[in-house]
Amino acid sequence: MAENQRDIERAEEYEQMTPRTVILGENKFEISTGLIIAARYADKLRRVALVSLSKIVPKDIIIRDISELNKQLYDEIVNKLKLDKLSVIRITVEAYYNSQEKKIVFSNLKINRYYTEDECKKEYENVIKENQKLKNEIEEIKKQLADLYSKVE
Repeated sequence: MAENQRDIERAEEYEQMTPRTVILGENKFEISTGLIIAARYADKLRRVALVSLSKIVPKDIIIRDISELNKQLYDEIVNKLKLDKLSVIRITVEAYYNSQEKKIVFSNLKINRYYTEDECKKEYENVIKENQKLKNEIEEIKKQLADLYSKVE
């Protein structure tokens, strides 16, 4: 409960500093965490949702539904994408508040992963090594074909 109160207070701070919400229509928004480390996605998403939706959605519903979304995100981030806690990501999701069912419906979830310069250099070096290995294999196959061709003549 104290954590929820802390999030509400932080959300009010964020509302003044950094709006990360796009209004898509009546009761429909796109919310974004901005760039964050993967370990902080749940807090940030909850705070952004509190800021974005608190004028039309009761806070207890926001906290409940964002908690469910965060469970799905955990599975995606940790088990499927296998991201490190310090990976830099941005999460965007569309949120529609269904006032009859008193539920937030989430859709179009996107997790963007950003790479550091060192990670890019390492991947580039791996691609160069793989490329050289493939060139060597092609040259070896060309030699084998030339040998076969010369034996046929």
